[in-house]
Amino acid sequence: MKAFWQQLIIQLRMDLRDKSILLVFYLVPLGFYAVVGSVFSAVNPEIKPVLAATMAIFSITMGAIIGLPPALVKLREAGSLRAYQASGIPSIAVLISLGASAFIHLSIVALIIFASAPSLFGAEMPQNISGYLVTLAALLLCSVAVGLLVGATAKNQPTAMMLSQAIFLPSLMLSGIMFPANLLPSLLQYLGSVLPATHSMRAFRGLAYGLVAEYSAPLALLTVIGIG
Repeated sequence: MKAFWQQLIIQLRMDLRDKSILLVFYLVPLGFYAVVGSVFSAVNPEIKPVLAATMAIFSITMGAIIGLPPALVKLREAGSLRAYQASGIPSIAVLISLGASAFIHLSIVALIIFASAPSLFGAEMPQNISGYLVTLAALLLCSVAVGLLVGATAKNQPTAMMLSQAIFLPSLMLSGIMFPANLLPSLLQYLGSVLPATHSMRAFRGLAYGLVAEYSAPLALLTVIGIG
């Protein structure tokens, strides 16, 4: 446990010095939120009730799926994992600390979106705050786990980026965060049902905002947890 906390502190310090991490975890998601949030709230008023949730899903998915795998592969390629092992820090502690660091960064971004969306874009506050936070935590854990899995299986950074894009882009287009998923053809809806972002959107709508849906919100939440 001591090794984990030591490595987590080291990882957080490294993140603050890494411009690519700050770009993927903070600048791009919050920039996208500022631009797209204003467009969505003006063009599609129906998205206002769940605007904070949709932007949180985008930010978390991008940070975990796009940001984590290259960082993990970079550690492995640079020989840092072997250096940690030689210093008495096991690889699993490094892996968990990397995931915990991403969890912290993405939680901060999600809470910024949650707190600012009502005042900036007229988004509605969730009817059930605890339901929102539980769904948010499940999405964070699941997305970070998927990001670590991609990073652990990719042999190099180009492969990691390719695998990340193969997950991120469908999550963006098929999950219902950009437009209602029921507008998609049946095949694409079926493909979207394997994505954590899809089930997270369903869980947010039902558990946090109390919106009537054709899918069971508790089941969607359990699916997100199961995928993670």
